[in-house]
Amino acid sequence: MRVSEFCGLTKSDLDFESRKIRVDHQLVRKRGGKYYVEKTKTECGCRFIPMTEEVYRSLKNILTRRKSLKTEMIVDGYSNFLLLDKDDKPKVALHIENEMRWAMKKYKKFYPDKTLPHITPHVFRHTFCTNMANADMDIKTLQYVMGHSDVGVTLNIYTHASYDRAAEQLAKILDFKEADMHGKQRKSG
Repeated sequence: MRVSEFCGLTKSDLDFESRKIRVDHQLVRKRGGKYYVEKTKTECGCRFIPMTEEVYRSLKNILTRRKSLKTEMIVDGYSNFLLLDKDDKPKVALHIENEMRWAMKKYKKFYPDKTLPHITPHVFRHTFCTNMANADMDIKTLQYVMGHSDVGVTLNIYTHASYDRAAEQLAKILDFKEADMHGKQRKSG
């Protein structure tokens, strides 16, 4: 999910029984502090995302730890946002980005000799897409999960070719062709 889509998640967007997440909006806050909900970045951004076991447990954990409020903030008809800030208002992308900056700064303090690359919520999204493509997820399915309107975005921006990946794919195809050829020879012979 895009970070604003994640921040926009409400309790009603989670279907734990079917293990799916409805993504059809995102939460944004203007500089003046006014919150608003808008449609996803693209029309294809409206989607259902399957919950893996890890995501299922993480979301259950978020809900278990979430403070119970007497009055929930309502933003454009949406309420019960999953993530709350210290003032019991919904978290927005800037909160998550600041928390990541804080975590990286803390890591650097404890491990000054082990540098990390610059990590943002978008880097996580990017990495997820690349990893799924490298694990041979069907590209149209990946496009759907990512909420991209054009498969070209999925292919050209989020996935990366490398020598190792090319060698692996080439060997896989050649092994398959070789095994297929031997199978045909056994059938005909």
